[in-house]
Amino acid sequence: MVKLKDIAEKAGVSVSTVSRVINADRERPASKETSDKIWALVKELGYIPNQNAKNLVKGAIDSDKVKGSIGCIFTSTIDLNNDPFFSCIGLGIQEELRNQGYNLSYALSTYNMSFSEIYNQIVSKPAQGVIVTGRFEKSVLDLLKQQFTHIVYTGVNAVNAGFDEVICDGYEGAKTALNHLFDRGHKRIGYIGYVPEKVTEDVLINEHRYKAYCDLMNERSLAIDEYQIIHTKLSTTEAYRNMLEYLEQIEPSEIPSAFYCANDATAFGVMKALREKNYRIPEDVALVGLDDVEMASFVTPSLSTISIPRKQLGIRAVKVLVDQFETGRDYAMHIDIPYKLKIRESSNYKKP
Repeated sequence: MVKLKDIAEKAGVSVSTVSRVINADRERPASKETSDKIWALVKELGYIPNQNAKNLVKGAIDSDKVKGSIGCIFTSTIDLNNDPFFSCIGLGIQEELRNQGYNLSYALSTYNMSFSEIYNQIVSKPAQGVIVTGRFEKSVLDLLKQQFTHIVYTGVNAVNAGFDEVICDGYEGAKTALNHLFDRGHKRIGYIGYVPEKVTEDVLINEHRYKAYCDLMNERSLAIDEYQIIHTKLSTTEAYRNMLEYLEQIEPSEIPSAFYCANDATAFGVMKALREKNYRIPEDVALVGLDDVEMASFVTPSLSTISIPRKQLGIRAVKVLVDQFETGRDYAMHIDIPYKLKIRESSNYKKP
């Protein structure tokens, strides 16, 4: 077990200096160079204090008040309030916590945070358990497992990390969307979304939607060419920018007749770019997304998509976490909530 003195020895500083850095002592701060060196060693050596034990020593945990003290960590959105996917999950979490008589300790977005920033945020906000959603690295997983006995993950990409998961299967959903396009007569189908450059042991969650695209195309004996795949962050602005760049570089005859978009926000950006370049949807290019956010049925043309029961993901995650608290269950559960294909105007066209 790594101790403060192990970090101090490697960093060439005193134990008290390491303690001040880790505990964010503002009265006696260390230099940036020293802080960076210590945080690098914290991550390298895997030092993670037991926050619950610290709180017990301080008298911060009152057994009569522990019930309901849970945290929520959103790792893949920078603005939770304006993110239609994650905010809906969060709404389900909040509502079910109230129904169950539990309290929300915090809802934290760790998007673009460094390990040290995530560390400080988590250890400074005590909670009995945590609900996590989004993509995160193994170092963050190790931190969560050290800090929390009770963890539930919810989302569309399975983690398979030994704790409870509430999933709406993005892999199978993507396959359903792609099969729908195939059934409409499309043979040249593209993918727009996150594309993992390299899978390493530090990457906890691979992109299952991209894997589904590759697997389905191979199963259908359809070619996968580089020009059919557009890497983009899953946002409307980024998808719009990347799609415009793509359309300016490729010959119209080489553009796939349909695209699977990794989420609805991506599809909205793609729609705007296609319209600006005078492509008709779905006659020239058909689109299918994933999420079924409210705007999907109001854009023109309305967006075909895989409907994810986002609020139910949050509700069920709370139920599973409460089950851990109240039954003492010590084995992991995997709950799969079904999705639905919503066929709308953007793909409802039979290719001649």
